[in-house]
Amino acid sequence: MIEAVTTYLPRLAAAANVSQIDTGKAGDMVDREGFTSVSFTSVPPRGFDQLKDIARAQGIFPRDLFSQAIRQLLEDRKAGTMIDYPASRKGGVRRSLWLEDDLVEQMNEAATADNVSKTVLFLTALKRYAEREGIDVEV
Repeated sequence: MIEAVTTYLPRLAAAANVSQIDTGKAGDMVDREGFTSVSFTSVPPRGFDQLKDIARAQGIFPRDLFSQAIRQLLEDRKAGTMIDYPASRKGGVRRSLWLEDDLVEQMNEAATADNVSKTVLFLTALKRYAEREGIDVEV
């Protein structure tokens, strides 16, 4: 009986625009080789959405913009630049992203060494990215 039912189900096309996926539902997604799902808390929703829109306008995935921002912070840190981390935020929303395995590992190591949370490091990277690009974004 089950075979007969599944035989007549329509074959749905895959999503055409992956960047439109709500990253808050990463726990429902399947494993992605080479990527790790990372959750950040207390993320300002307006600023996060603004940066996603900027990425789309540049023709890149939001994840790639976020990765660029984090990698730049890590490079600056490695070069000896003093990173000014803000105090932990209260409020905001939880966001999950799929980031490259090596980036997640480096981010975790830096956060531990600098005695800050992953979220503080992530938000600092976004703030520095926005400042460097001359973008007025709430982070």
